Amino acid sequence: MSGTVEGLSDQEKRDDVERIEGMYVHDELTHSRLTELFDLAEDAILAKGYCEREDVEIYIFKAYIDKVLSYLANCLQYLDAEERCAGESFVTEMCEQLNRRRYLKHRRRMAEQLMARPRFYFPNFGELLTREYLTTLRVVDDPAKLRFSVTVLFAVAHLPGARSDMRRVLRRKGIDGAEDYFPTLVSDEVMNRRTRAAKGLPPVGTTRKRIAS
Repeated sequence: MSGTVEGLSDQEKRDDVERIEGMYVHDELTHSRLTELFDLAEDAILAKGYCEREDVEIYIFKAYIDKVLSYLANCLQYLDAEERCAGESFVTEMCEQLNRRRYLKHRRRMAEQLMARPRFYFPNFGELLTREYLTTLRVVDDPAKLRFSVTVLFAVAHLPGARSDMRRVLRRKGIDGAEDYFPTLVSDEVMNRRTRAAKGLPPVGTTRKRIAS
């Protein structure tokens, strides 16, 4: 699955690919809006006593991942567009709760940037998601349930080591051929976009020059 829609013309498919690739282009103004929201959210959370200072990132991260997992719940494969929709809902709630409704018109772009570069906004994103993911691998015994776990979908899309973790866990459960799971979890095209974004590189689209990494 490449993210394009069957039945579209070649030009429409090219436009669709360019739109999806555009999600991964970093924008400084969008970054400033997101960091302002996160700053305000942290102040509000601490003021209301929801958690301790050292746990505020975890508190917001859990709110974000819960939103994403709810959107991925009916997916058989990770789709970056679904995470973008979840992020848009997450950003909308933040704007409304933090009295920043003027940013609502930018929520789609903000959601795209949050999806593409979560480590900018959750400095411990990798550690937090790894913890959630490894817990799932440890407590779920049925490989079929692991295959359709939304936490697994999300983690394999974001964490470079998730495939190896899953292969090791399935091996311990006496199951070989774990690599057959991975293309069905996240397409190679999506993984390539995510890998480049994690390295701080722009996406490679049909009209963009490839940047050597």
